[in-house]
Amino acid sequence: MIQVVPLPTEYIWLPFQSWLDSIEWIGLSKCRLMKKRVLFVDDDPLLLNLYALMLGDQSDAWEVALASGGRRALETLDQQHFDVVVSDMNMPGMNGVELMTEICRRHPQVSRIIISGIGDQEEIARCLKTTHQFLAKPIKQSELRATLTCIRQLDAYLRDEKLKAVVGSLDGLPSFPSVYLRVLKAVRADEPSVEAIANIVVQDPALTAKILQVANSAAFGRVQKVSSPFEAVQFLGLAAIRSIVLSSHIFADLEQVPNCGFSVSALWEDALRCAQITRHIMQIEGADENPTEDACAAAMLRNAGRLLLARNSPKLCQRASALAAQQNLAFAAAELEVFGATANGVAAYLFGLWGLSAPMVEAVAFYLQPGKSGSVAFGPLTAVHVANVLSGQLSPNAPPGEPAEFDLVYLSTIGMESRLPIWRAEIEKGLEVSA
Repeated sequence: MIQVVPLPTEYIWLPFQSWLDSIEWIGLSKCRLMKKRVLFVDDDPLLLNLYALMLGDQSDAWEVALASGGRRALETLDQQHFDVVVSDMNMPGMNGVELMTEICRRHPQVSRIIISGIGDQEEIARCLKTTHQFLAKPIKQSELRATLTCIRQLDAYLRDEKLKAVVGSLDGLPSFPSVYLRVLKAVRADEPSVEAIANIVVQDPALTAKILQVANSAAFGRVQKVSSPFEAVQFLGLAAIRSIVLSSHIFADLEQVPNCGFSVSALWEDALRCAQITRHIMQIEGADENPTEDACAAAMLRNAGRLLLARNSPKLCQRASALAAQQNLAFAAAELEVFGATANGVAAYLFGLWGLSAPMVEAVAFYLQPGKSGSVAFGPLTAVHVANVLSGQLSPNAPPGEPAEFDLVYLSTIGMESRLPIWRAEIEKGLEVSA
């Protein structure tokens, strides 16, 4: 998986209460924020006590337990339920990778976080194959608390043991893209440099090709083609590059999936088209950069759950497809019947564990039925929902699947139904110019 650099606490998971509405359709249950249990694992007793002190004033939110090593942690987990395990990487007897691998096997519903001072990105990649997040030492209290708050509120939003178990048991998750970490570091520099980011991108030929492809399809009516990574980064903007790096890596890592009735390359083309339309809708409405990039990332990753399930459970995916055809069910309903969760729910929960932004997770979870979200204003969810429908209607090469329809009740509720003709006309005009 990817490393997650914690977002500022003021940007993490603020709109949850508006989401706690009828969300059972993606295999999720509504609930109140409940007290959670976290197990800290480290062979250094001083650090264990420090972690406990960091949460000392949050006793109403967290019940803290401590384990002096991997073996002891497994014994504790076998005897008691925990929601989160936070473990050191380098420990005698059983290191963090071994511990997380065993927890993934025995208790897949537990959220897993590694804390380590290691700087080798290959080692980070190895540990993240069975871990949801990586936090670097020396860890700051604000970082730890923000990460745990994210997980706690995510669980209130997507609280369902079956869903958590499905996500936790996936062993074919995308591997950690080291280039993503480098791009993040460059983007968050005091004085971010387009040239520095372009130099990172150009070292990965496949990524370079993807970014050029996105750049040349991102703006309607652009006559001159983008031909260099520098120009692509400059044109797209630093925030957009971050989303593209993440999205392209996930698609590349999941490219070899069994034949489940869809093409990964077709899904990627569809992802680009939907992101293009999404960006244009956000720009028409005058949205700022951050929500626009959240929307574009959600548009590109909205079908990632289908890839994840196909790679991990091809036979069950085939059964879901057959059930949808036989009983004339929506794919989401068939997935819910077979897996106990939908691909949308799986992707949304996973992206939430990774620490991706709340608006992006909301858009991935509800883009097919935005009225289920409880959202009352225009945002990334609205743009992705509309773009998904328009992408299918306006493209002759849309991937096979059930036809998407506008949720007119939702659009009317948020006062945006009258904007549909405007969006459609602008999108059609842009497609004609860029054709």
